[in-house]
Formats: sequence, C-alpha cells, structure tokens
Amino acid sequence: MVIISREQAVCMFYCEPYNESNVVKFSKLIDDINNVEICYSVDPTEPMLISLKSLYANPFKYHQYLAFLKDFERKEDNDIQAIR
Repeated sequence: MVIISREQAVCMFYCEPYNESNVVKFSKLIDDINNVEICYSVDPTEPMLISLKSLYANPFKYHQYLAFLKDFERKEDNDIQAIR
C-alpha cells in the first residue's frame, strides 16, 4: 500500500506539484472550509473532501491522511523530502 501524507494529498487534490509553498497555500484553503477534511475511501492516491460528519459516521469507509509536515526538510529545488 502506498503511504501518502496529508500534505501530499492536498497537492494531489488540487493537481499541483508537491512543494512547501503549495502545501501551505492549499492546506489553508481546505482548513478554512468549515466541517470538511481531505480523506480517501479505497485508494489513497484519490483524495476527496468529505464532511466531518460523514467521515466520523463512516470510519471504515473513509480514511484520513497522516500529517507529516513537521518531519520534512527542504531540498535545494524547493521540493519537500521526508527526514529519515
């Protein structure tokens, strides 16, 4: 199974490259919408926005992404890479 962070999923949802500026920009857009969260149903490479009520009512159908932003560092080309 592919492991995708919330930050990666946010960029995938907006079909934008995964980098620090896009993570900040698009995470804020989603966070500013009341009562929704980015999640997936079966395939983690297909992010979707779901109301929190639906997410909590269907915990076996919808799955949240883990947030890893604090565990990332910036590479020279401004992409984000996991610290191992």
